[in-house]
Amino acid sequence: MPSLRNALGPLNKLPREIISSIVQFVPDDQVSDHIRQIIPLTHVSRYWRKIIISTPDHWTTISAQSGRKLVELSLERAVAAPLDIHLDMDQFRQNDWIVDLLRPKVQNTGSLTVHSPSRGAEDVTTAFPNFPQSMPNLRSLEIITGGGPEWDRSVDPFGSLACSLRCLTLVNIPLYPSFLNLGTLTTLSLDDHKFHLHLDTLLDFLEKNHSLQTAALGVSFVKPPLRSSQRRSPIRNRLQHLTISCIRAIEAQALISNIALERGAHLDILHYDCDAGLKEILTGISTTHLLNLPSPTSIKYETYPRRIRLSGPKGGFSYTGIPEDTFTEFPLLPLANVREFRLIHRGSWKTPHLSPMTHHLSFFPSLETLAVECEAGIPQLSTLLSNPSSHPSLTTLAFLNCNLSNRFVEELTRFASDRKNTASARLHHVVIVDSGGKFPSAASIDALETQVPIVDIRRGKKLPTNLM
Repeated sequence: MPSLRNALGPLNKLPREIISSIVQFVPDDQVSDHIRQIIPLTHVSRYWRKIIISTPDHWTTISAQSGRKLVELSLERAVAAPLDIHLDMDQFRQNDWIVDLLRPKVQNTGSLTVHSPSRGAEDVTTAFPNFPQSMPNLRSLEIITGGGPEWDRSVDPFGSLACSLRCLTLVNIPLYPSFLNLGTLTTLSLDDHKFHLHLDTLLDFLEKNHSLQTAALGVSFVKPPLRSSQRRSPIRNRLQHLTISCIRAIEAQALISNIALERGAHLDILHYDCDAGLKEILTGISTTHLLNLPSPTSIKYETYPRRIRLSGPKGGFSYTGIPEDTFTEFPLLPLANVREFRLIHRGSWKTPHLSPMTHHLSFFPSLETLAVECEAGIPQLSTLLSNPSSHPSLTTLAFLNCNLSNRFVEELTRFASDRKNTASARLHHVVIVDSGGKFPSAASIDALETQVPIVDIRRGKKLPTNLM
């Protein structure tokens, strides 16, 4: 009777596809031991257990961390489904049994991740003899090493990789000719701080590989001449998302000035040089082929870590770098059509210097919404409110966890009152979002509400559709 009662429960009426989707979302992507995270789901009920066990795709992630018994169980239940193998060479030396279990099914490998191969390619070929020919269905290859002996750059250890390879990730691994011959990649992630190839070799690869959609490049050339391109114009490609991660500004400039993105593509720059910022990267090079944002509509500026994000109807641009309270980059960016500006400063360790921001708001002639998130308070924003005629297009002010003072709200009331009599500069909304911190007095809020509608999220009022 209990068994029949359980079978009629709502949980046991879920379609097979829904349960399979749940299983896919449970494992943590940062942990390779997926099997231990899936096992508890087989204990929900007999119905769930039957579905989960009989679906081979749920058991394809193989790692020595799972232990021998679970690896054997996974390989048995995976049947002939493509395997996702995670091999840490440090663990492999202590658990060489995993290779004995994998060899009968190594041809089913669809994804291979190898960490810490301290002896270079020899580690990979020891674990998987005749690699890569032993994996004809390999679609994703990831090799990561944190240091140790350098790989021999004169001998290509991989021979001919399978033409089925779609994703390639190399961290401190040379870009061998076998990789450069691949014409079917859709995703490339390259991190090499001792890059020995010439920049034009890398550019040729990006230009000729028409299937490549996503690329993350973090390279530092071993010799300055290697980063000097002989091309006369930036390359054209079909990338939809390009990430440039460089320690030195000069490395970023070499890549940025020679890669043109199509309209609608997204560009991310990750830069951590304490002595240079976005201004140093973009100054002196043409950005028309790069940003490709004819009409960005919003910008988000975060002060810690410093991030600038531009987005529009098509395409996007973001920059992440060393924390600085500076807005000197704005003149370099296409901001004429920006309608929304969000300033975010998380943490109270340092009060952001907002005076430059109020001064440089002149770079946003079409600004309609100004949103500020700052736990440290925003006393310097008063500069904006001191001029009723500034930014006549500004219709919405939003404050998130800003610890607004009574004095600031009084200034905001006068600002709204002055604009109330000017139809072209009327303030339509003031949005105040508070999560329990310092909040102005009820009297000051009531006085403000007589001049402009207030959306007080603390009071539970609904956020206007245009502010969602």
